[in-house]
Amino acid sequence: MKGLRFIALATVALTAAMMPLACSDSGSLPALIGVGDSTAGNVIVRLTDAPFLTDSLKSVDIFVVRVDGRVDVADDAAADKDADDGSADGWHTLATPNASFNLLALQNGASATLGNASIAPGTYNGLRLIIDPTKSSVTLKDGTVLTGTSSPSVTFPSAAHSGIKVSLSSPLKVIGGATTTLLVDFNVEDSFVQRGNSIEKNGLLFKPVIKATVTDAATVNATIRLANATNTGLDVLQGTTVLSGASNIAFGASSSCSSVNAATPGLTVRQTGTTTALPGFAPTLAVGNSYTIIAYPNGAGVSFATLTNTFTPTAGQAGLRVFNATGGATGLDVFVTASGAPLAAATITNALTGTASSFVSVPAGSEQIRVTTTGLTTVLLDLGSQTLSAGQNATLVIAPPAAGSTTLRAFLVPGC
Repeated sequence: MKGLRFIALATVALTAAMMPLACSDSGSLPALIGVGDSTAGNVIVRLTDAPFLTDSLKSVDIFVVRVDGRVDVADDAAADKDADDGSADGWHTLATPNASFNLLALQNGASATLGNASIAPGTYNGLRLIIDPTKSSVTLKDGTVLTGTSSPSVTFPSAAHSGIKVSLSSPLKVIGGATTTLLVDFNVEDSFVQRGNSIEKNGLLFKPVIKATVTDAATVNATIRLANATNTGLDVLQGTTVLSGASNIAFGASSSCSSVNAATPGLTVRQTGTTTALPGFAPTLAVGNSYTIIAYPNGAGVSFATLTNTFTPTAGQAGLRVFNATGGATGLDVFVTASGAPLAAATITNALTGTASSFVSVPAGSEQIRVTTTGLTTVLLDLGSQTLSAGQNATLVIAPPAAGSTTLRAFLVPGC
């Protein structure tokens, strides 16, 4: 039997740096924004069909009400819950065709547009298709029409609106200035099961199987996060607008992750409460990469280090690197150990001022982090127990002492 494929094109007119992605600290998308808003993104959902293998059916007409997406992954129960409400439980409506589509007419590259919707940039991990079983049917070659109430029948879900989970092979990312193509394959062969000895006598059972794959990922943006190792609050702006989650970043804090056009990010940094951009901030970004940018003191001024986050830690472990922002003349060693364990071999050695070490894999979970002068075991700074997440990267920023103190300071910056 045949497969149905949806093609979703996600286009954002402005860079998504104007809005947080799912990698933001909150882990949630901004509210759905209206069609025509210049900051909106657009999703075009199209329909096509794969080759059909039998001669039994004339048409498979499925009434598609909506296509919804959300940040959180959705199981079958979540996909079918509140099917009449496209905004419940974190769902955002991507298309509202409210029309019937003959899946068998969509073959050999043919497609049908399901609709357009303006959506906020972000990463969508859950996708569902809302159908109306009472308006859906299967027609056999002899002209017999199978519905939910005919005899023989096709057994659809009993509710007027039913939500069907779409299994995503990878998240749907909607980012600024780019188009993402999502191919959703409604496998008709696996979604309709023959009942009894023949379709003509016993009908069909509807057991939908739908999968989706990103076939053309957005490729013009990069993701940035700024961490502040200076003693003055900082703002990150794109053009004249402060980025969401990037206002008054205090010492030891970092901004939300923002997606920006890699070629023309248009970013500036200023001290909070001022209108003058700090000099020396001109990050070079590569398409598709994620960056941690460190602002740190350099004499009377501020310097910036742009660090790429491209590292995959060993399975079950976390990634860690060190950036030395102390301005000191000697290198630093960092030890990541179980709580209270003696210092043996340093985890990261000889981190020099103004530079970043390479990433290394370290145990995930609660680990004690201590800092010493290179080659020594006298602890200069004990961060105590720090939680490191498996599969995630973090940067340990070591900063100079606060005014009136001689003790180094440090903080962890999670990667985007």
